[in-house]
Amino acid sequence: MNSKIPVVHLDEPHTSDLIIDATQHNPAVRLTKGTFQRWRRGISGPLIVLFLLAPWLKINNAPWLQMDLESRQLHLMGLTFWPDDFLMLLWLAMASAFALFAVATFAGRLWCGFACPQTVWTMMFIWVEEKIEGSRNQRLKAQNSKNKSYIKTLAKHSVWLTISLLTGFTFVAFFESGEGLFKQIVTLNISIEVGFWLLFFTALTYINGGWLREQVCLHMCPYSRFQSVMLDEKSLKVSYDNHRGEPRLEKQKNASAHTNNISNSGDCIDCTLCVQVCPVGIDIRQGLQYACIDCGACIDACDEIMKKINKPTGLIRFTNHKTQSWKALFTDRKRLWGYSTLAVLSGAAFILQATFKETLDIHMIRDRGSLYFYNEQGEISNSYILKLHNKSNEPQQLILSLGQDMLEFSRAESSVISVPPLQQISRQVRVHCPTPCGLPNQGSGRTPIQFHFEMNGDIVETKPSSFFAP
Repeated sequence: MNSKIPVVHLDEPHTSDLIIDATQHNPAVRLTKGTFQRWRRGISGPLIVLFLLAPWLKINNAPWLQMDLESRQLHLMGLTFWPDDFLMLLWLAMASAFALFAVATFAGRLWCGFACPQTVWTMMFIWVEEKIEGSRNQRLKAQNSKNKSYIKTLAKHSVWLTISLLTGFTFVAFFESGEGLFKQIVTLNISIEVGFWLLFFTALTYINGGWLREQVCLHMCPYSRFQSVMLDEKSLKVSYDNHRGEPRLEKQKNASAHTNNISNSGDCIDCTLCVQVCPVGIDIRQGLQYACIDCGACIDACDEIMKKINKPTGLIRFTNHKTQSWKALFTDRKRLWGYSTLAVLSGAAFILQATFKETLDIHMIRDRGSLYFYNEQGEISNSYILKLHNKSNEPQQLILSLGQDMLEFSRAESSVISVPPLQQISRQVRVHCPTPCGLPNQGSGRTPIQFHFEMNGDIVETKPSSFFAP
């Protein structure tokens, strides 16, 4: 295996008759096959399946992914997060962001080309378009023909709308649950808010995937504007080898002139397939461009042509602007290792906090209404407010006891407390001193006490407080 990455010479590109600007729309994208397209489908396919199944999957009696705005809960991979778990979610967001930065530093916009929903859905819509309306040439011919098949057009848009509706349903299901939203639709008992968002995400998917397509990447996505600041001289990018490809083989009518031209030309035969398969409509032969999403479609198309004309593959390839060994790609890369280290540390912090995430939040505070009072029996009593928050998906049962022998609960049932899963409860707890009150610190008016919370035979938490008396 060659340990060197071939150099790409970034000379001034050859000027041809085909000038395609980064803002120009590609009217009909040609689908291609090859190594990078298999990688793209292998990555995007499972992501699509996971996206569609996530609202229906359950782990630990909780949705795999759901944001319950009404209950202020986020269910994620069997864990339930609350507003006070913001720091934990911040670690997860930072780990994801730094991982994306590390990938961009190593090999450009791999996220955009292989996993971004805009790219995935766009390629899905293009695939539907080709299966119904035919190849790129057939579609271009139909666009310029007066005898356009409206049946095919109607079928294409019907499939697009079906995909969009399914996508919109899944998006809304992340907030409503799959079963709940399906029941609302079947029973026609859907609220105005839910109906609005369902139509909104359906229309957004249909417009973005069917009509705007590369315009989202070129003009709306902020990532394309700032991702270049994460690149360095060793970052791999999809690049065209000007030194090897130029001058391009120009098409000649005269056979002898054409033969002479072959001997003096580069490997590029100016077939323009690299442009036809580009989902953002750019010509990679014009040099590095911010619009390139590094999907590798032009590489697969060019390699296929090179094999047919018995030329070495790699005229277009992932490379950097100077010769580097694979080992050198990982050495002297402070930015790459910095992003990677921060991603690992942030991920480790999230895992650590998630592992030791408390499942029961207990707060015991004194009733601020009075220091003490006398109950019906004339005994000195204090009132406390107990707040319990069960953060788990299972019911929790606690036994409440006092660390002070001279004190008793005013009601026997106060000692056993049940908390439903994912619920918060608040209750009043009254403690009294039986007559005669023999508190050791009665003369001082304040006696330190402790509330013990027992679960499964073990004391899980102790809350200190005070008992006031005359």
